[in-house]
Amino acid sequence: MKRFLPLITAGCFTLLFLSSCKKAIEDKKKDLVIDAMTNGVWIVEQYFEGTNNISGDFLNYEFKFYENGTVTSTKGSETANGTWSGNVSNYSITSQFPSATNPVIKLNGVWHIKDSYWDYVEAEMTTSTGINVLHLRKKP
Repeated sequence: MKRFLPLITAGCFTLLFLSSCKKAIEDKKKDLVIDAMTNGVWIVEQYFEGTNNISGDFLNYEFKFYENGTVTSTKGSETANGTWSGNVSNYSITSQFPSATNPVIKLNGVWHIKDSYWDYVEAEMTTSTGINVLHLRKKP
């Protein structure tokens, strides 16, 4: 049994190392999502409710995401405050604008990211009436 003690000890350290590496990788992914979302101002480039293109409803709206999990929607002097969170495990972003009116209230929910880069996000949300598609673009 004493001969296996070093092997068992090494195995335990390996498991601890691998689990801490996985946590570090998840933390780094989360940091990258936060960095991408919070640097700059975003606009709704396209929004489809099923087959209905309602992108024009979002004209002149700007969205600023903050590291503390808040988001602000602005159109002229009109402002709506909300919250957001990113989930790197299931590639989703959740947003809530509790006191918002149309069209900003249509952003409430869990959006599953289909494609993204530093300056755009393409996401979908399943609703009771179908699938909504959202394309966010970072302002240049």
